[in-house]
Amino acid sequence: MVSVAYPADQPATTKPVERLDGWKSIAAYLKRDRTTVIRWARERGLPVHRLPGGQTGTVYALKHELDRWVGLPNTLDEIAPEPAPPLEAVADAPGRNQWHIRPRVWAIGAAISGLAIAIPAVVAKQQPRLAPQSTPAASALVLPQDPETAASFLTARDLVAGRKSADLESAISLLEDVVRTAPDYALGHATLAEALVLSREFGTRGNDEAYAGARIAARSAVRLAPEMAAGHRMLGFLAYWADQDFKSADAHFRRALSLDPADAQSHFWYGNILSDSGRHAAGLRSLNQARLLQPGSAPIATDLAWAQWAAGQDAAAKSALQKIIADDPDFAVAYDCLSIIALSEGDYAGYARNFLQFATLKQDARLIANARAVNAAFSRSTAAARDEIMRQAIDDAAQGRTRSHAWPALAASVQGDRQQMKGILQEAEIRGERWSEAGVRLRIERAWKDDPEISALVARRSSADTAKS
Repeated sequence: MVSVAYPADQPATTKPVERLDGWKSIAAYLKRDRTTVIRWARERGLPVHRLPGGQTGTVYALKHELDRWVGLPNTLDEIAPEPAPPLEAVADAPGRNQWHIRPRVWAIGAAISGLAIAIPAVVAKQQPRLAPQSTPAASALVLPQDPETAASFLTARDLVAGRKSADLESAISLLEDVVRTAPDYALGHATLAEALVLSREFGTRGNDEAYAGARIAARSAVRLAPEMAAGHRMLGFLAYWADQDFKSADAHFRRALSLDPADAQSHFWYGNILSDSGRHAAGLRSLNQARLLQPGSAPIATDLAWAQWAAGQDAAAKSALQKIIADDPDFAVAYDCLSIIALSEGDYAGYARNFLQFATLKQDARLIANARAVNAAFSRSTAAARDEIMRQAIDDAAQGRTRSHAWPALAASVQGDRQQMKGILQEAEIRGERWSEAGVRLRIERAWKDDPEISALVARRSSADTAKS
């Protein structure tokens, strides 16, 4: 069993998570034999997780999930005389987390791919309606009353977990049907909001379209189930990435974690925004907590590596990203991270190679065209590649595909093009931009540390929130 307490600066509402490793420990905790708990996992949705890789099929369970499952109706007629012991309260302690953003994609940290948390088998015909449960967390796990709607929702969740462009569009279509059929199903609205924001990074939807729909869905989720963490988590995401409002985002994520301290997704996304805003220590803590709750997740490992790079831990970040690609060569976001890191180091060949791989896996026609243009230019000369990268970066900023001019500023900084840099900073000043991309900003600051004028102009782009951290 692993017991982890939060650091001393985390919210008082946040509790540690305890893990039970192996069928024997799970059976002992539920006071049943090993065969029974295996059957419950197979037939009744007992929340048991399987560690990826290896030949032995290692499993584990989280105590708070077992306690929640025991408390759900129609799942444990055999257990009623002998309920499982309550979750032990160990070291309540406070905590903030961190976040990050990639300049070209407005990444959200890729979310949690292949989410292993099981939904209990509380299907419609076993319940007359979506009845209130004993805890907010338990109510979030109830399925819609209609069996077909419940099946559509579960299919959509599986598709969302895969993070593939076409699958996300299929999931969005299914979830739109789910919320039309079951308009009071809060988790359906929250999952639709998640699918929409993921379609920006892993699919081809634009920011405006994705954010508008996600905002409506997230607000519906919170209105229908104010004690469910998922809706608050989505509002926190939108507050930061769409509105650039750290204070509001921070409040929403703290609320989500107070409602469900063991929600890996909330720790994950909160860690991303903390990292992106320059709160590196807190962000790394939050992302590591997500990793503890969801071991083996390539998206979490990728965003943890990105947060390390944002904090200046270049070697560790690159090593981690290379391992992720070796283990999962089709995971697009890792290539995106490596492309930006390569550019920051002046490695134009590495940038061209990783950018093309990322664009191809993302199946985005515009990105594929841009990546091919960079590779074609590089085949002529490094200077031609630099010019093409700068052209694309300025166009992305002008068209609003990036939050700010930090991305072309990075390209100009790597090239040492002072005149171009001044022009970019002047445009950013006119727009009143605040650059929160901590990792990109760090490399820009390093490039101009001996130029007082440019350094002063770059300092003006720091957000008020970042400046305080």
